[in-house]
Amino acid sequence: MEAAADEEIDHLAWCDERLRQLHSRPSLLNPLWYGLSFSLGAAAGLVNDKVSLGFVAATEEQVGEHLRDHLKRLPQEDQKSRAIVQTMLEEEETHGQNALRAGGYRFPKPIKALMRLTSKLMTTSSYRI
Repeated sequence: MEAAADEEIDHLAWCDERLRQLHSRPSLLNPLWYGLSFSLGAAAGLVNDKVSLGFVAATEEQVGEHLRDHLKRLPQEDQKSRAIVQTMLEEEETHGQNALRAGGYRFPKPIKALMRLTSKLMTTSSYRI
């Protein structure tokens, strides 16, 4: 999980750098989403390791869906962005698999559906703000 945390830091740095290269910026809502995500992860960690690892796995599943959607929408000619997103996707999937292998609880479909809805709210609002 420490390696996954290091990779997550890399992902943030890659995205920040690529946005600068494209003369863009991250969403103004990012600090709110980071705080909310950290709080939810910390709360899951307080329950037990199995739930905490399950939260990681379910979150990475949502992130994977989001990244696959990005790959569909990114222009084919933007190979640099596509390479970043593809690498992130592969690493996020590995994080989720590792969390389950380490004993993570497989969240039931209703909880995953709520997470998907929350993710959609976050990504839609972040796109606009």
